[in-house]
Amino acid sequence: MKQRVNLYSFTAQQSIWRQYSPFPQAGIALVLALIILTVFSWLDKNNLDAQLNTLTQQHDQLAQQLEQLSANNNDAQVDSLQQRVKGLESELAVRQATMVGIKAQGAANSIGFSTHFEGFARQHFNGLWLTAIDLGEGGQRIGLEGFATEPSMVPRYIRNLRNEKVFAGTEFDVFNLQRAEDSSALAFIVTAVSEVEQ
Repeated sequence: MKQRVNLYSFTAQQSIWRQYSPFPQAGIALVLALIILTVFSWLDKNNLDAQLNTLTQQHDQLAQQLEQLSANNNDAQVDSLQQRVKGLESELAVRQATMVGIKAQGAANSIGFSTHFEGFARQHFNGLWLTAIDLGEGGQRIGLEGFATEPSMVPRYIRNLRNEKVFAGTEFDVFNLQRAEDSSALAFIVTAVSEVEQ
């Protein structure tokens, strides 16, 4: 019987990985993973930097365009507002000139015409009616048109109007009386000028 003895050490054939404990192997794997992660992070950072530069350039361009548009728009708005102000100033000048003209002609009546109409109403006669009343220059010029059934009613109406305070000093100077067509009534026209106007 033969026996073989192998003198070759089994531990000598073990790989280098098995010779070391598992902690260094895990450390090497971790270092490799960190290197790979660093490479990917660096590539991603470069990509993000490129995007940031592009966005920064776009922002700067848009800011310049906004400034130009704001400057142009402000100029347009200022021009528009200046034109509007000029238009309003000219309209104001026309209105002021009109008011000066009205006051110069004495047509500025601060009390209105209600007292005139009250005076006309208080002197009402049956058989006499007014079809037109023309008050001009603040009530200093008066024009009356109407119809009467009898010719004597018109002078009596004018005489009674003179008793009204608002018509005091009014000179009824033009008087026209004629028979109306297709009617038995008489058409009349009376005009008057206040003594203040004369």
